[in-house]
Amino acid sequence: MHKYRLMINPYAIEKWVNDMASQGWHLKKFTWIRFTFERGEPNSYIYRHDELERFGTHYEEGFLEFLKSSDIEQVDRSGNFVFFRKAAQEGPFELYTDKKTKIGNLSKKMRILLSLILLNLFIGLIGLIGDFSEQTTDWVGFALNTLNLVVVVVFALPFYKLMRIRNRLKRELNVFSD
Repeated sequence: MHKYRLMINPYAIEKWVNDMASQGWHLKKFTWIRFTFERGEPNSYIYRHDELERFGTHYEEGFLEFLKSSDIEQVDRSGNFVFFRKAAQEGPFELYTDKKTKIGNLSKKMRILLSLILLNLFIGLIGLIGDFSEQTTDWVGFALNTLNLVVVVVFALPFYKLMRIRNRLKRELNVFSD
């Protein structure tokens, strides 16, 4: 079965895949929006989503050796995104993930979203100001400029969620850095 999801929040992706696994759909393959599942036993696996972008090749090799020694398997990798799984009866994941790396990845996503938000806001407002400065209104231009403002609103919520997650990770990092 194929499912299509566009999720910016990595924690939401992980939660969704684990919810699918609890219903008996196990992740087999994924790309940035397409997830392929196969039918299996409900609640038999726990999944973990991670980004390997900032890790060097040496770290990845060491990390993969760690995976071989444990009962964790790599399901699939698409670019720098990777999913791992392990049997549910073994308990939750205890993978070491650097919080500074997670904060950096979230900050990068936030910069991209903020750029899209500001660009659409600028284009939408300038276009609307131009539409209302003339005596007759160009309805196609008005609709496109309004669509730019809708994009701003649509991207503002994921931006806010990512900002909250990043701030929580920063607080956790500061608590443990004393």
